[in-house]
Amino acid sequence: MPLREGEAIVLRTYRLGEADKIVSLFTRPFGRLRAAAAGAQRARTRYGGTLEPLSYIRVWFYERENRDLVRINSTELVESFFDMQKDYRMQVAAQYVAEVAERFFPERQANDRAFRLLLGVLRAMKRSGELGAPLLYFDYWLLRLEGFLPDLTRCAACGRVLDDGGYYGPASEGLCCADCRTPTTPRAVAASALELAESARGVTPEQWLGTSKPAAVCAAARRFLEDLIEAHAEKKLITRELLDAGV
Repeated sequence: MPLREGEAIVLRTYRLGEADKIVSLFTRPFGRLRAAAAGAQRARTRYGGTLEPLSYIRVWFYERENRDLVRINSTELVESFFDMQKDYRMQVAAQYVAEVAERFFPERQANDRAFRLLLGVLRAMKRSGELGAPLLYFDYWLLRLEGFLPDLTRCAACGRVLDDGGYYGPASEGLCCADCRTPTTPRAVAASALELAESARGVTPEQWLGTSKPAAVCAAARRFLEDLIEAHAEKKLITRELLDAGV
């Protein structure tokens, strides 16, 4: 039973008995893992604050064959995102990122680009205090990396350029123009929102936040991309409802 180690982001934690925790980790070298942390709920624990949700850590763990849970041996904090979550809006936004990551990133599949996306977006929120633009960047790249992002520039039915925006529905594989619109594609998304979303392509989170984004257009683009995320998750996102209510 060799000792493994790697960088990880704590997505969520769950109580396990009186003293232990189950920790959902997104690791850089091994993908998403579920881990048991013995004694993590005790007042004096060797893990300190390293297992707080959204902490960026280095983790050492043991893995046994045919076991779903790995067993954490020790952790070391690399970067904390705890203080930024004292703001309720920021906390909800961070938990949205964690919930989507849990739904979309398969267990035990390493994905370095997804790891860098998650860490980059959390750092962007922490540094800027802004939520709308980092979340739009996250939504766009999450769909792109997972292969679910449709063509945002042309109608999926006829190939026409979407100069006037597009239409989509819950089961849409892509956007359609006004001429190809059907009762199954009732939702509209403006051309300005599609252009803003597409502008996230080929830039880092730091570059993305280097220019201001119109709040209303950013919100419209996020609404469209989050509809796609929920459709592919095949389940309502709990944190999205909280985001819609106040972020």
